[in-house]
Amino acid sequence: MTDDNSITVRRMNFVMPSEMDKYWFGGNPLISAFFYAMSATFPDGERFFIDTVRHYQKEIEDPALKQRIRGFIGQEAHHGRVHEDFNAALQAKGFPMAAVAARAKALLDIARQRLKPQRQLAITVALEHVTATLAEHALRHPEVLAQMEPTFKDMLIWHAVEEIEHKAVAFDVFRERVGDEFLRRRVLMIALILFFGRVMVFQRQLLRADGRRASLGEWWQALRFFWGRGGLMRESLPHFVRAFRRGFHPDDIDQRALVRDWQQRYPEVAALQVQG
Repeated sequence: MTDDNSITVRRMNFVMPSEMDKYWFGGNPLISAFFYAMSATFPDGERFFIDTVRHYQKEIEDPALKQRIRGFIGQEAHHGRVHEDFNAALQAKGFPMAAVAARAKALLDIARQRLKPQRQLAITVALEHVTATLAEHALRHPEVLAQMEPTFKDMLIWHAVEEIEHKAVAFDVFRERVGDEFLRRRVLMIALILFFGRVMVFQRQLLRADGRRASLGEWWQALRFFWGRGGLMRESLPHFVRAFRRGFHPDDIDQRALVRDWQQRYPEVAALQVQG
């Protein structure tokens, strides 16, 4: 079980650069647009996560879990606001981030209207596992972070740390108030397919709007980034598979070393925290 003192709401001061490369991940449009597509989904996605957990908040009796829920809500709310700023900077570069975000929001609105609260919470549980898994990859691979635009790199480090800190909150709420393992695993399968499927669609939309075609070399670089040795999807897949086990808990995947003393390892990011 995650220590209830491990969830800290940090107010960060990220200043989006007025000038930055259009494709800031090593100049590769495919990899850059993947992260842009992810960012477009975050603001409304974070609000959806908050609402699904908040629906059960008053029913939680465990004071430790109640404290962690407050930390979860605070962190996710700030994540959404920061990504809105980043998305606005990309919009100014000519990417249709608002249109992509609207498409992502429309899907979440359908879930809100048509699905029961327990199923909505199961979606949050599934996607929180996805974000914590992707966060692990980022923190394990400084060579990947080094290829990013500095401001986004700093933002990703902070976001990754907090995703790991609160990774089990929605899960614990689901286990206490719903407790349906079959539902959790079924929704996980659907969520994985839909999430990465939509990110690919959004990625394509962003590139088409910019009229950018990737070269063969850029395709090969992207293939290695996602599926090569140490690749994002190659390393993430075992964690996704593990979550289908009956009785799985997010803390079964020990990521504590990645967030322990992170301020000392990334002092330039810690220095961006607003005090008070």
